[in-house]
Amino acid sequence: MPKDANDPLRRRVALLWKTAAEPSRGPRPTLSLDRIAEAGARIADAEGLEAVSMQRVARELGYSTMSLYRHVPGKEQLVEVMMDSCAGTPPAADADDDEADWRQEIETWVRALWDTYVRHPWMLRVPIGAPPIGPGQLAWFEAALRPLSRAGLREENLVSVVVFLLGAVRQFAAMSSDLAEARARGQVSATEAEADYEAALRDVVSAERFPMLAQLVHDGTFQPTGRPDSGMLDDLDFGVQRVLDGLESYLRRQEV
Repeated sequence: MPKDANDPLRRRVALLWKTAAEPSRGPRPTLSLDRIAEAGARIADAEGLEAVSMQRVARELGYSTMSLYRHVPGKEQLVEVMMDSCAGTPPAADADDDEADWRQEIETWVRALWDTYVRHPWMLRVPIGAPPIGPGQLAWFEAALRPLSRAGLREENLVSVVVFLLGAVRQFAAMSSDLAEARARGQVSATEAEADYEAALRDVVSAERFPMLAQLVHDGTFQPTGRPDSGMLDDLDFGVQRVLDGLESYLRRQEV
């Protein structure tokens, strides 16, 4: 850990782990970083990340903006605390049971992370400016590392696999969220949007230029499902299954 108290990483750690000293003076000492983060998350859940500002959160809590700055330096840091607190609790991984189904644990982890993004879609709009360091996000990292380690994956590969899974879930969730927002702006349902897309494909996809696409359109692959996630969760599940198949094959080759 850097020794300089002004080092950005040290300041992040102090804020996220709540080791920074809370202000001892102030007109209304009931204000806390947790309350500020909870208010920010409520606003983001209801109106999106762009609605969150120090001024808006202060107004929501009935405090002056300056009161907030006594607990958190600014919006960027507030959003990081919101992210970590809204991460919630990941599914428990059984690190001690060698007979536990590591694949099932990873599948459960993927679905739970997806559900977290569905509850808090604004989290998908937060730029990734640094690796996770808060207790909430590190808990998710740990929960995926354990079953992969128990499966026999080498230490030098563990982080790579978890980062890949994190990226896959985030990207598929972001695409699902983007499509939902576009439908909302256009005031169309999922079924209507998918039906329009299928009709457009039938108009522009020819067997001569796009033989595979034409066959899929003909076979009804693009028929409307009406699902809010536009089938993205099924696509993610299929991809994760194939990744886990590949890992199993890789692990068998390690044993030879």
